[in-house]
Amino acid sequence: MIIDKLNSALNKTDIIFSKYVYIYSDFRAFLNQAGRNPEKKVLKFLNFFTDKGITCITPAFSYTTAGSFNLRKTSSRVGFLSNFILKNCKHERSNHPIFSYIALGKNKKILKNLGKSAFGKKSLHETLINKNCFFLHLNRPLIKGNTMMHHIEQKNQIKYRFEKTFRTKVFDRNNYMGTNFKAFVRKDMINKYSLGTFKKAYKKLKNSKYINKKRIKDLDITIYPYDIFYKDMDNLLKKNKKIFILGKN
Repeated sequence: MIIDKLNSALNKTDIIFSKYVYIYSDFRAFLNQAGRNPEKKVLKFLNFFTDKGITCITPAFSYTTAGSFNLRKTSSRVGFLSNFILKNCKHERSNHPIFSYIALGKNKKILKNLGKSAFGKKSLHETLINKNCFFLHLNRPLIKGNTMMHHIEQKNQIKYRFEKTFRTKVFDRNNYMGTNFKAFVRKDMINKYSLGTFKKAYKKLKNSKYINKKRIKDLDITIYPYDIFYKDMDNLLKKNKKIFILGKN
């Protein structure tokens, strides 16, 4: 079974010694191979971590820039896994209306005390520093990057983005949670050179020894430690302020 092969491969990596695993995924190939009862196989994948005391975190971005956002009712717009967890698992969801996250497992309440800035102080990316976290990509190539780059950009106060406040009203069921959440967004939405890209950074990082790549049938797996990757990303931006955008050079 594909799930058993996946879990067996993961069991041979350092990810089993982590406290948190941050999952980026495209489950289409997995579901195509899962056969009957794919939901049970997804649960088996998640339980591989939670049974070891590892907390799973995955994006549940809804991009709700206006109107209202509900932690329990607003669907994720970033794939199968986050919506599966929303419907089938005991979880916590962070309350940012644009960039929310879902966590399940022993330390899922880590999402309860995040701030209103998606990428700044008290954001998830800052909170996970020194927390023994690993990234896990399932069929989502590292060349596509991850949202950590926006935290690194905000930390270094790059000039092509600014922190914008959004008036979306946030609810937990019928309980009003607040408004005025923030995100570090592009200043120039027309200039193509300000578009984000991870390709240039990927060329610098792809051969790093700490990036562990595996393939099981149609599943590409990439695993790497959060803190080391964070430091390398930060150093890349300090050396080249345009490393995360198309730029002209």
